Amino acid sequence: METFNKLTRQNPNQIMSLAKEDIIETLKKRVDSGGMVVVNQDIYLRDPIGAKYADIVLPAATWGEENFTRANGERRLRLYEKFYDAPGEAKPDWWIVAQWAKKMGFEGYDWKDSNAVMEEGARFSRGRQDNNYDALVWMAKKKGVRFHDLLKKFGTTGIQTPVLLVDEDYKYDRPGWEYTMPKAMRESSDLRADGYKVIGVARLQDSEWKLPENHFGARYIDPKELTAFDTQSGKANWLKSPWDIFSDFFDFIKPKEDELWVTNGRINEIWQSGFDDVERRPYITQRWPENFLELHPDDAKARGIESGDMVLAYSERIPVWKDQNMGTNALDTKYSNLVKQGHIKLVKASVTAVAIVTPAVKKGVSFMYFLHPTQPANSLAPRVPDPLTNEYRYKLGVGKVKKIGESPYKHEFRAMTFVRRDIV
Repeated sequence: METFNKLTRQNPNQIMSLAKEDIIETLKKRVDSGGMVVVNQDIYLRDPIGAKYADIVLPAATWGEENFTRANGERRLRLYEKFYDAPGEAKPDWWIVAQWAKKMGFEGYDWKDSNAVMEEGARFSRGRQDNNYDALVWMAKKKGVRFHDLLKKFGTTGIQTPVLLVDEDYKYDRPGWEYTMPKAMRESSDLRADGYKVIGVARLQDSEWKLPENHFGARYIDPKELTAFDTQSGKANWLKSPWDIFSDFFDFIKPKEDELWVTNGRINEIWQSGFDDVERRPYITQRWPENFLELHPDDAKARGIESGDMVLAYSERIPVWKDQNMGTNALDTKYSNLVKQGHIKLVKASVTAVAIVTPAVKKGVSFMYFLHPTQPANSLAPRVPDPLTNEYRYKLGVGKVKKIGESPYKHEFRAMTFVRRDIV
């Protein structure tokens, strides 16, 4: 953060005039002097990146304010239709990108709407085994309709990608085929042209699938990727992680004395993200005005904590990988060796929360919501990535927990509730 401040707010070239020409000249001087210009593009104004640091703020439109498509974890492609205008000067991401590109002199950014972006993007999905939708765009053009208009006919069911073109008389009947698209679309003439028809795919790496001899007609995809994994044998590779590479880190990080695991994760009420589920829905903010920390009854009793109490979870031994280790073998990335080589420092951190006493969590383990904007559970997470995956161990937070008072929600039941969350 110190370096970021030097490059931005502490640089001598700061905007002092509202005249466009003066602003541009000032920002050019800042860049030429080695400083940095900050552009913040977001749905909501963020503090501090947007409110304090950004020289240019680009308000972005979100879902419901623009037609756009989305594919979920099961490869199901849907159209999310616009149902009201974006507020103020907010614009969709594709429009913002296009304006920047054209100002910089690039060609090919003359999209008229989000449908044009999707139709152009289809060619980049060709040959992919997951979100390939090129065949559906091809079919839309054969029918003389926009891609969005054809996708709209699939409703909320959508279509499971990859979308394939097969001979019109080919029968796809693999398990789950009936859920790849709405029943009304399976025999629809909207999905037939030039002797071909469009199908979705229920399952990838389906080794028992007898593929059509015609390799999906005008939109080819490598059939091996539909019936096998992309390995030499065609089978999935299960990799065994040696415990000795991980064990010394676990020995260090596991709770000591009266510490607890401070884990974190999603909750149903705020499932997807803070921007969408919290800031757009005041009733969720009322339901969860602050983060919570679930404690087992035995752990709560030992610390004199009741549901509704304000607690502090804190640690003075959070390991941080302070630089980059250029190891030549796996042993170089073992935690104990990183400590010996001076790559690890310990820092302090704390986070407040409202206690919920419940047997839903195991003794010795506590749980918090993982994305609270002002009470982040990751404050207590170690900043040392796993040596094999290079992923951070966000779920392995450890800390002590103590009562610091009573929350305003303990005796008033207009906001948080303290009933067991594991009972539906």
